[in-house]
Amino acid sequence: MARVLIVDDSAVARKKLIEIMQELGHKVVAEAANGAQAFAEYVKHKPDVVTMDMTMEGISGAETISKIIAGYPEARIIVISAIEERPVILDSLERGARHFIIKPITASKVAEVVGNVLNQKLDYQKHLELVRRLKGTAGPDERLKTAGEVRLPPYQIFRDGKVVQIAIYPALSPVSCQSLLIELQEHLEEEPRLLLNFGATASLKKEVLAVLDRLVQAIETKGGIVKGIAHDLEFTEDLAGQGHAFLSAVVRHFPGNSRGGENYK
Repeated sequence: MARVLIVDDSAVARKKLIEIMQELGHKVVAEAANGAQAFAEYVKHKPDVVTMDMTMEGISGAETISKIIAGYPEARIIVISAIEERPVILDSLERGARHFIIKPITASKVAEVVGNVLNQKLDYQKHLELVRRLKGTAGPDERLKTAGEVRLPPYQIFRDGKVVQIAIYPALSPVSCQSLLIELQEHLEEEPRLLLNFGATASLKKEVLAVLDRLVQAIETKGGIVKGIAHDLEFTEDLAGQGHAFLSAVVRHFPGNSRGGENYK
């Protein structure tokens, strides 16, 4: 018996998968309708298997896979996809998903794939080589060329005592910003202390910066404290020129490679 987390923005699809999993003798420990909720449920339950729908509002299925694998590389994630989404499937496998199920979903398909995932001993390098062959990608370093911007999640949230740190990556989009705000709610107290860590991020869309600017304003209005660090000096200096007054007031240039919270003072 496996403990399963089912992620799908369709209640009907979740219900069908729950019925199939229970029919096969597995236990559904949680379900989620979006990427932010999926990550929170994974952290809470540490399921044996996750089924991941790829087309969801907010953080996409692909971004959610990256986010989970970044913190929990042992996660067993199964992609649920339509047959016309082959490039999406391959991208998800490269991000760390273990297997996939092509719609329509049947009990026999689920039984075969879940059994395979539970019994496999993953060799990540061999896994990547197989994905590259399926993609027709040449060269063993191809994945590394895109890892900096494509494979990382849009953001990660860490907590160190009373300090909540958000590691912000170039993939952060206006849509995933909304998921960030939803996920952040459970971390912020009455007088929150927040560290925005942009790391080596050199640019973000103006809509994203506008959301972060409003976030800083809202927290400071509540009496909270916000600080920010960025390794890219030009990025730091451009914030004021772009009209993000609250954000530019708290972000400071900090040369280096660390994304740790030790820089919060």
